[in-house]
Amino acid sequence: MDQSQQGKILVIPVSRRGSPADPGADVRRNERKARFVLIGSVLGALGLYWAGVRFSRREESAGIRVLPAVERQSLYARTLEEVTNLCRKGAAADGELRDHCVAQARFLMDLPECSADCQRAVTAVLPHARR
Repeated sequence: MDQSQQGKILVIPVSRRGSPADPGADVRRNERKARFVLIGSVLGALGLYWAGVRFSRREESAGIRVLPAVERQSLYARTLEEVTNLCRKGAAADGELRDHCVAQARFLMDLPECSADCQRAVTAVLPHARR
């Protein structure tokens, strides 16, 4: 068979990758994909961090709740007395004592015994957002 008798092959494109009139279409598409991957990665990392913090807090409070009731009540009374008497004074306004008082107040919040008086003492010690 010579070349004059051979047929031509017609190729029909299945999808259009971009028109020749817009050479920047591929660049914009790649930028969109990169932006999507970056945003997805950041959101995924934040989600994992949040889950880790929540799981860690749950484990800490679970350890407190398994203490015998007598020991937990004694620990609650001592900590509440410390927060009420020591942490609400001017000397506990800054420095390491302030950090200790904030940690004690957060600890009190995890205890099931923390009543309305306890909540008021904790609120007075914990830092608040300022405008």
